[in-house]
Amino acid sequence: MAVPTDTRSEIMDAFAGQLAAGGYTGISLVGVARSVGIRKPSIYHHFPGGKEELYKEVALRFTARLSTRIETALAATGGFERQLGELVAAVADQDARSISFEQRVYDTLELVSEESRSAVSGQYVSAVLDPVVDVFARAVGRGEIAGEPWFLTNAFFHLARAVDRSGGDEAAVAVVRLFLDGARPH
Repeated sequence: MAVPTDTRSEIMDAFAGQLAAGGYTGISLVGVARSVGIRKPSIYHHFPGGKEELYKEVALRFTARLSTRIETALAATGGFERQLGELVAAVADQDARSISFEQRVYDTLELVSEESRSAVSGQYVSAVLDPVVDVFARAVGRGEIAGEPWFLTNAFFHLARAVDRSGGDEAAVAVVRLFLDGARPH
């Protein structure tokens, strides 16, 4: 007996692969359909808004998955430094394609409608950035670090995304130490 497939998810996966590989302007819905084994009109059955609707749904799915990893990281016990280590793993524990994919999602915002841009950026801010900003704000309030929480979040994410996790936890530990060395009150 064949296992049923979710055509909508397959379309989204194929679209995400093309977005990661060539950016939004490089996406061919014919190519997406071909890779899923359907015809292009079938894409419009699942995504009546076509390419832009697909982008929005793929970007929202990506953000939801990232948000789940961040929630798990922030639930870590053992203090602020441990949470930062878990955040590094949540953000950096991806292959290079995924990191590129996040950048592709961001780069595409200028190419889509205000409605799509607002939906994607709004979810990213509320589900990904805001929880981390809150953690940094509490750490600032406790005197563990100094600075503006939004700036600290941005700086930390940039450092964490650059970590190569293939060599183990040493790079993550080094990034957390580097960040804390620069963020602690002097």
